[in-house]
Amino acid sequence: MSESLRQQFSVHWQTSTADNNLTLHGFRRFKTTHLLNLRFLEAEIAELDHVIYQAGLSLDIEPSAADRLGLKHSKKDKDTPDVDEVITRDLVLKLRGLLQQYDEALIAFNHVMSMDTFSLIDDEKQSSLRSELTLYEIYKTRLLRVDQAPRLRQDNFQRWIHKGLRALRYWRLNKRSQGDGDKERLGSPNAKGEWSYQSTTLISDVISRLVMATVTAAFIVVPLVLLSGEANKGVQLAVISACIVVFSFIVTVLLRASNLEMMVVSAAYAAILAVFVSNAPNAPSAVSSQP
Repeated sequence: MSESLRQQFSVHWQTSTADNNLTLHGFRRFKTTHLLNLRFLEAEIAELDHVIYQAGLSLDIEPSAADRLGLKHSKKDKDTPDVDEVITRDLVLKLRGLLQQYDEALIAFNHVMSMDTFSLIDDEKQSSLRSELTLYEIYKTRLLRVDQAPRLRQDNFQRWIHKGLRALRYWRLNKRSQGDGDKERLGSPNAKGEWSYQSTTLISDVISRLVMATVTAAFIVVPLVLLSGEANKGVQLAVISACIVVFSFIVTVLLRASNLEMMVVSAAYAAILAVFVSNAPNAPSAVSSQP
């Protein structure tokens, strides 16, 4: 076994037998490399696509009435290729292979981008094994959680918390490394042999749920408290209208809710306040005094 392979095996063995799920199931996603591969495939298919279109235009077949592809406005090359020379079995096989690779790569990349990620800086043990990366590169490197199912959605508020936790950890580690006089050192295990980890996905999920539960409760309790002693219908309608507008705005901005979900939530919130107003006492009528 060569020295390089022995060293790689030593690193891979440590990450593959780790006790923490971040180290055990964290893999790089290579976003830029995936995109480059898709662009190369796209460019190769685009060249063949141009040749095929030019061959088709050289047939001088009248486009259909609707002309959905806009063939009437397509520009022919000066040297139009001969169909018999261009459309060959080799071209068909090459096109078929490229399209298969392209489609599979698109689907795979879409699946990869839907998986939960965390920053390499959240896993200090795995970060310490990547000596070729600077602290900032480690902070910017995203790892995939291959042990979890792809996420269907991620709320904007949860994503902001996730980013904030990563930035805070980077700031703390950067400050600690500057204090130690070595910006590239990521520390070492404590006296018990334990490394530092930060499960930002779990933390951000818990925090976002608690905050949204608090905000929802506040938007229900506060209007009820304000309107409990208010009998003027005009003031009641003004407070309710303002609460509904603000609540709908928060749901739209902070949560990744669909249009239908946003309408249902806003309507349900408006119905709760409307029921309270309908049961509220009316303004006392003026009593005329007898002389």
